[in-house]
Amino acid sequence: MRGKAFQLLATLATVAAVAISTVAAVAAMPAPASAAEPGFLPAPIWGADVRTLAFSPEDPAVVLAGTSAGQVYLSRSGGATWENAGAALPFPGWVVGALRFDPNRPSRLWTALWGIWGSGQVAFSDDLGRTWVAAAHGLPDEPVYTIALVPGREGHLYAATRSGVWGTEDGGGSWRRLTAALPEVQKVTSLFVDPSLPDTVIAGTWRQAYRSDDGGKTWGAPLEGMVLDTEVFSLTPIADRPGEIWASTCGWVYQTVDHGSHWQRFKQGLDERRTTSFAALPDGRLLAGTVSGLYVSTDVGRTWVRKSDPALSILAIAVHPKRPERIVLGTEGSGVWISNDGGEHFQRASEGLTNTRIWALASVGPELLAAVDHAGPISGIHGSSDGGRTWNGLFAPLPTVLDLAVYQGRAYAGTDRGLYQRLGQDWHRMAELGEQRIEQLATDGRALVARTATGFWELKNGEIFVPLPWKHGAPRSAALLDGALWASDAQGVYRLTAAANHTIAAPAPGGRLDRLGDRLLLWSASGAWVRGGGLDGEWTEIAEKPTRVLPTGDARYPALVLEADGAKLYDRAARAFRPLDVPFPARDIAAALVRGGRLFLGTSGYGLQVRDLPELQPPAAADETTSAANQ
Repeated sequence: MRGKAFQLLATLATVAAVAISTVAAVAAMPAPASAAEPGFLPAPIWGADVRTLAFSPEDPAVVLAGTSAGQVYLSRSGGATWENAGAALPFPGWVVGALRFDPNRPSRLWTALWGIWGSGQVAFSDDLGRTWVAAAHGLPDEPVYTIALVPGREGHLYAATRSGVWGTEDGGGSWRRLTAALPEVQKVTSLFVDPSLPDTVIAGTWRQAYRSDDGGKTWGAPLEGMVLDTEVFSLTPIADRPGEIWASTCGWVYQTVDHGSHWQRFKQGLDERRTTSFAALPDGRLLAGTVSGLYVSTDVGRTWVRKSDPALSILAIAVHPKRPERIVLGTEGSGVWISNDGGEHFQRASEGLTNTRIWALASVGPELLAAVDHAGPISGIHGSSDGGRTWNGLFAPLPTVLDLAVYQGRAYAGTDRGLYQRLGQDWHRMAELGEQRIEQLATDGRALVARTATGFWELKNGEIFVPLPWKHGAPRSAALLDGALWASDAQGVYRLTAAANHTIAAPAPGGRLDRLGDRLLLWSASGAWVRGGGLDGEWTEIAEKPTRVLPTGDARYPALVLEADGAKLYDRAARAFRPLDVPFPARDIAAALVRGGRLFLGTSGYGLQVRDLPELQPPAAADETTSAANQ
């Protein structure tokens, strides 16, 4: 999904308020205990939202990658293949905004973490990310977007936060705010310490850049030559030309040759202005990563030429000085791409990365289908014919997939730009619905209905979709049961047939409907209920205050209930809920499917997670309401 780097942040770490800052400063920071327990494992659907890359200064074969969902990956092959650096999810629910090796202690790796809803953290690792130690005592509980270290001054760091620049001189033992006198210095997203002038610090904010020439004690006015309202994403020095620095921004790129006093903007050839990353090669070429591909300049930035697939949104670039012909790109959603010829050609190198967004699941006979969204050129439907053990990507040019359904042995995909039908291995858009957003697909095996923002369409004779009469408000949900279309809007629940349109009394009139085996499911923030499909059915509560209820398509385990503090699977045979230990925030689960004795969970940022059902914990005691649900 091209150009969405800034629109998708809310889907990347929806529980970023987890307080890692409460961990003692001398304690390691692994994933929660459940992450280490046997159970869920990621399926091999390779990809990641890579926010930062860092080569080991001592070994060009060692590179680390940090993701938008808190994973830290390690490669010992120069980026060709990857593995977890330590715990599978060391920082679940956080964005790893920066990884930096310490110039004064080359074996030490630092990280900056930030959360969508607030909170932040600084930590370090002395074992290439296997374990981490918190180093944020005194920092405010707010996002830390990046960090900078001072060459020649061990323990001296700067942190870029929402409230400005903070500094420490004791390795994170204590911090103080350095920009308190300039309240306009907010949301600092980039930092640079001049190697030739270690007291000179440049802070790039969401609107402008500022400079200090005394180690952060005082700060000058916005830098001359930069346009106001230009977020500065990165600041990159030119190693053999002291004083020359390049800034990548949301308004192309800037150069200074006087340590940041004056700046000049360059944009010729840069078809995309949002330049999120930058690097300089020893031979003088410059690399600019944009949300629409990688650009290269051979004339000191005067002109630029795109060298990669424009579908790649490039968030990080890494080059090791001992191996400059290898260029490693970190992208939004589509993982890592590498070049071994100095940037002339790039190939995907994401094996081992599982930070994908799986928003819909389905099965067609023995084949499993998973929708990978917001992953650039690898977005689309991936398939497995061996129960999820191996996957092949069907990279049809599908828009963002919102729902999947199977009707009469054929797969359908509802997307944000139309409805698609699979014929053979190819996907074709159903012309009659045009490019309107398909919010949901509902089927009971006898009919298939597509829900849009304004109404419903039904498949007739397996060939064409026709609109259905709908006189209520904007539809929120739909389900097919007992020959009727059940639908909800903000005011009510309705049962529609060819002959009648009934308003149904419901415990949550504006809730969400779905089919749960041979029953109708209704859920909202106040509860979840089931009932039969007739006019005289009664609602029976099965859960209290869920954040979401996901049907699994299985008769015995028909529903996964997500709550603020976890997830539980409804066991119809036992008439009870089975608690699930998930190694990531439960609210990031987007889809659930039970097939072949295995539970598959599609997630927003943690890939496709799988576990065998027999390993589940004993069911929790069922209350009378739960027990009555399927009697």
